[in-house]
Amino acid sequence: MEVSRGSGLVLPTVFVPPPSATPQSLFSAGIGRNAHPPVTRFIRVDDPKSFLICTDGACLGNGQVEPKAGWTSVFGPLEQNTNASVNERLEHQGPLGGFGNPTNNRAELRAIIGALRYRNWASEGFTTLVLATDSEYVVKGATE
Repeated sequence: MEVSRGSGLVLPTVFVPPPSATPQSLFSAGIGRNAHPPVTRFIRVDDPKSFLICTDGACLGNGQVEPKAGWTSVFGPLEQNTNASVNERLEHQGPLGGFGNPTNNRAELRAIIGALRYRNWASEGFTTLVLATDSEYVVKGATE
């Protein structure tokens, strides 16, 4: 797969749930419609073409000498004999070839990239991905 910058064809927006909503009330465990083999995803209760991916990144020694960072993306409930997440140590070389020290912000961004590149989610019948992150840096960078 060729690595390239975004085409601008998808415009991310901030997902704002109702004030009393919980993730469990909005997304329930369900079988991905076209996944082969069938796997469980966090599917939006009122929209079966929308699902939730939880992402996070962290860096030990952020801003210090020899920091170590990693990231994860969770796209389904953890069940026996299934792979519902992907996680890795943050690379020193970015996806477009640039080099940089590990940081918390880079790890948070890499978690999103990892989630988006892990699968062709549209092939499972999904048209909307809701990416949950605790990173204001990522949210503002993607939507402003």
